[in-house]
Amino acid sequence: MSGISGLLNNALTGLQAAQSALQVTGNNIANVNTPGYSRETSVQSTLTPSLYGGQYLGNGTQIDAITRSYNSYLQSQVWSTTATASGAGTVNTQLQSIVNLLAGTNAGLSTSINQFFASGVAQVAANPSDIPSRQNLISQSQALAQAVQSSAQQLQNAADGVNQQLGQSVTAINSLTQQIAQLNVQINSMSGAGSTPNSMLDQRDQLITQLSAQVGVTVLAQDGNQVNVFTGNGQVLVAGAQSFDLKTTPNAYDPSQLDVAYAANGAVLSQGLQGGTLGGLLQFRSQVLQPAQNALGRIADGLASAMNSQQAQGLDLNGQFGAAMFQSGPVQVLGNSGNTGNAVISGAVVDANALTTADYRLNFDGSAWTATNLSTGQAATLSTSVSGATTTLNFDGVQLNVSGAQAGNSFEVLPTRYGALNFQSTLTDPTKIAAASPYVSSAGQMQSGSLVNTNLGNLTLSSGQYSATSGAGATLITGASVPTSLQITMTSGGTSGSVGFQVTQPGSATVLATGSLSLGGSGQVLSIPYANNPPGGYWNVTLAGSTAVSGDTFTLSAASGGNGGNAQAMAALQTAKTLGQGSTSLEGAYSQLVSQVATQGNQAQSALSAATSVAAQATAAQQSVSGVNLDEEATNLIQYQQAYQAAAKAIQVGNSLFTSLLQAVQ
Repeated sequence: MSGISGLLNNALTGLQAAQSALQVTGNNIANVNTPGYSRETSVQSTLTPSLYGGQYLGNGTQIDAITRSYNSYLQSQVWSTTATASGAGTVNTQLQSIVNLLAGTNAGLSTSINQFFASGVAQVAANPSDIPSRQNLISQSQALAQAVQSSAQQLQNAADGVNQQLGQSVTAINSLTQQIAQLNVQINSMSGAGSTPNSMLDQRDQLITQLSAQVGVTVLAQDGNQVNVFTGNGQVLVAGAQSFDLKTTPNAYDPSQLDVAYAANGAVLSQGLQGGTLGGLLQFRSQVLQPAQNALGRIADGLASAMNSQQAQGLDLNGQFGAAMFQSGPVQVLGNSGNTGNAVISGAVVDANALTTADYRLNFDGSAWTATNLSTGQAATLSTSVSGATTTLNFDGVQLNVSGAQAGNSFEVLPTRYGALNFQSTLTDPTKIAAASPYVSSAGQMQSGSLVNTNLGNLTLSSGQYSATSGAGATLITGASVPTSLQITMTSGGTSGSVGFQVTQPGSATVLATGSLSLGGSGQVLSIPYANNPPGGYWNVTLAGSTAVSGDTFTLSAASGGNGGNAQAMAALQTAKTLGQGSTSLEGAYSQLVSQVATQGNQAQSALSAATSVAAQATAAQQSVSGVNLDEEATNLIQYQQAYQAAAKAIQVGNSLFTSLLQAVQ
């Protein structure tokens, strides 16, 4: 096209191009604060020229496309870092309440433990026959039980909260994946001839960003501008036009714990989910919450076991062995929902000192049992015995009784998870506190109810202590049991070598046991068995010295209410190493728990800070490409305004020339 018509046509195409560019620029400015919006640019090119009179004359310009400023790598970095930051934020938020509960400066449980031992038990040890002191110990034990239960209940509330939040996150994920699938369909239908629906692409990217805040995802493009979305371990969430809904489902072993699964077939995905709110919740539950519950439960189990055992070793004001002071929660044994048969299985803690803070997976192949520590993945040392139809399994301080198990059956064993949640103070009668040691060791013999000491040698009889075993070389007094009063009488004397002795009951000629003592040595242990179980074991006293006189006697008499030897042993339990195979005390175990949670809290804060910084950097890098720069858009406005005005002027000139031509030919 040439001449005036060519001028007009070229100017008109320029006018239209400038108008389109102005519209694109205005749209950029309008969406400067729209989340996920990518800056658009009009792509302009020259129309093919025409040959006239041996010359190529231009035919103006055209807008080829409206493109968005987009970098797939930078966008994927935004998705990845968003998932990491969201997961770190979830873990940190959930963890700080646990830190405040267990490691806070005003933690009630630590105070209650100290008050129980330092105030309650210590007062009874100092005033064993004082009823108000005993009543104070009862009150302190109840306060301690309440503090343990309260801490455990708050941890359980956190577990319930995780279940609730998992459901909320799954609902959000399903909504987002459905919208992404719908946009895939719309984008595919509206794409073609080199044009793309930029706003829909932006909406889809923004939805994926929101999805990555819920769970870590991988995005793969496919033909037709559609995308497929997968979880971090490759489980599909969106495939083109189809979305795959998730659901929460009870754990195969523990119905109180929810897992994440496909809604259609129930396949569980929890193990592979990472990042985002969903991954953060699962990480918090498995790495922080459940270990804290188990550690607190082990302390409760250890406290109940140690105090009850010590109670059973001593005598109360009525001269009876002490009744249990505490009761902790049971060992939880949970069968897999896919088990066949009708197996009956129960468990109990038999050695709190051997307990770990781990959970276990128990498997039966039809002939043999295996127990796997779920914290380490290592097989636990398992001993098995069979009595009739019942198989007894022992490992790491736990005893299980099983009957009716079928090949392929599996169980999850939680030895300490509920130890603290169901921890109770069971002793309410202050007279039943077994403050007294079972025996008082004295030189001399009882005559008419009074102790008469006419000994001439220098032998001594120790006050004694409890032991689970009698010990090698001990003289075992099988004819009597704690707290039967006993009399030890020397049957020979001397200053060197060995001398003999016999054990009877005061006022009785019946010999219960005989033995010999090597003078000048470490002494001879006499072991009196406990009749009841618990505690089982023996009360051991040591006869020692360098000079013995035949007829010298010693008396072991049942302790009275004024004896506080057993209460002193109770007080020592605060620091006695009764947990972790003798490696730590109740106080030490709680300190370990506090230290562990505090460390995890600090790590969570550091991880959140780092993840937030990286996410901010990724977003900034993506926005440097896709974000709207108002200064740049203002410059473009002026540029396109001038182009529009110039094109309009060219049209005006063309119109003037055409008018002049018409006037000339009239």
